[in-house]
Amino acid sequence: MSWRNKKMNTSTFSKKALLLITLMAALAVLPTGAFTHSAQKPDGPPKGKTEATSEDVKNGQAVLWQEPTDLESRDLFYGIGGREGAPDPAGKFTFTADHGSPEDSNPKIDVKDERGRTWTVKFGPEVKAETTATRIVWAVGYHVDQDYFVEQATIDGYKRLKTRDMRFERDDDGWKKVGRWDWRNNAFVGTREFDGLRTLMALLHNVDLQEMNTKIVRRKGGSEQLVYYVNDLGASLGSTGAWFTKIPLLTKAPSESKGVAKDYVKNDFIAGVKNGGVDFRITRRLANEIVDGVKVEHARWMGNLLGRLSEKQLTDAFRTAGFSESEVATYVKEIRERINQLQNLESATVASR
Repeated sequence: MSWRNKKMNTSTFSKKALLLITLMAALAVLPTGAFTHSAQKPDGPPKGKTEATSEDVKNGQAVLWQEPTDLESRDLFYGIGGREGAPDPAGKFTFTADHGSPEDSNPKIDVKDERGRTWTVKFGPEVKAETTATRIVWAVGYHVDQDYFVEQATIDGYKRLKTRDMRFERDDDGWKKVGRWDWRNNAFVGTREFDGLRTLMALLHNVDLQEMNTKIVRRKGGSEQLVYYVNDLGASLGSTGAWFTKIPLLTKAPSESKGVAKDYVKNDFIAGVKNGGVDFRITRRLANEIVDGVKVEHARWMGNLLGRLSEKQLTDAFRTAGFSESEVATYVKEIRERINQLQNLESATVASR
């Protein structure tokens, strides 16, 4: 047989085979030990550098959830801070501090408005997702930061050329930070309210469940209540992305996204039920471990709370974040379908979509 007959035509390879060859080539150029750590960022600060717990936390009354007696009338356009708390996009803002480099993927700065209120302003892909997520989480009884989406504003003293599509977060909101809490070890583990919060994180597809994204706050003025909440919800409403996204030569691999409607709807939500616990689908390993095993009755309880939200409320939660009309419609439809899945959960296995 001639060498021409032995030559293989690459067109006979399937797409999976070609991807495998590319992956093997990429692995060959990676440094030794490249996979000794998880692809996800570690949960919270490294061991030995955990933020100190103050005496306030040890002696206070821990609170995670408060019943939203006005749930059906809550304003999801303006959120927890209300219309009166919103920044004025036409007003004057003054730059006061920078949290890092303008080249960061989610740069942050501090500003002060004409009324003397202080804000942390975030740029980047998280701003829309975070604004919407705070509305939905607050609607069903959990504390959140006062976040507002601002399409465009003038910030005196800031060198960044583009001051558009920003998340303004109120700093002087009447709460004082006293610590952070751990998803795996806290006073609420096993409760309906904690399982409800985990269900919300799965619903929103929040993939960044680190301790550094939690807070414990006390209302200024001497209240004994310590409110536990998730203070960074930006890594939501998108897609986890492929685990090999950042490997050289695999530039066409699906990447992680935040606040991208077409990616969000592609994610499976519930894989099934096992031993009375819900198996939520989040491909980011550590996030999946945190939301895994929510009791069926607790997930259903959260679904029933969310089911009390009107179409207008859900629409406002997305509209306020600057999403287009088509994106809003896509999100609202998908969120409603996921709520229905929660409400219809049974102890038997639920087939994934």
